[in-house]
Amino acid sequence: MKRFGFIALVALLAACLWLGRSVYLKFLESRGDRSRASEAVAADVIVTTVSTPTAVPAGGVAPLLGETILRDYGNPNLPPENDLTLMSRLLANSLLLLKSAGNRPLSANEDWAVLLRGRNAAHERFLPDHHRAMSVDGKLVDRWGTPLFFHALGAGRFEIRSGGPDRKLWTADDLHRNADGAFRRGANLNPASLLPNTY
Repeated sequence: MKRFGFIALVALLAACLWLGRSVYLKFLESRGDRSRASEAVAADVIVTTVSTPTAVPAGGVAPLLGETILRDYGNPNLPPENDLTLMSRLLANSLLLLKSAGNRPLSANEDWAVLLRGRNAAHERFLPDHHRAMSVDGKLVDRWGTPLFFHALGAGRFEIRSGGPDRKLWTADDLHRNADGAFRRGANLNPASLLPNTY
């Protein structure tokens, strides 16, 4: 029953976000600002909604929240940026529900992985051990199987980086999602301040 209430809360939050976005787009269109409205639509990689389950089959187990949010994680029909957006949503939801975790700077991949696997103050599990976003050694990985890099900014804000198709961090094909949801590209992808061992 607790899990159903939790999923219903997440579904309500997703519906409010979708409604707010729709109202904003209609406002832009009503002002005749169609270019900004289309830019706002184009800026989204994909809109994810979480539906509440109608019933769990007999003998079945309801999916964990992380399984629901990450259901399209690694989908080859969607751009890899979508994976980082979905992962960011899962991390934000976990911090929202585990308020004490929001005060800790979670930077290490392993910190996030253990939190999502239920080693948190509430003992709330978000992902099973054998999820496609989890490696056999217990790290959160991108669609290419490379551990993700997390950079905590404080106050529950964080950036996520994938090594990209070459499976190496700090190269030109990396995917870097900023805390505001924008993606860093080109000359801004690897500034000296982000590179390891630079002072």
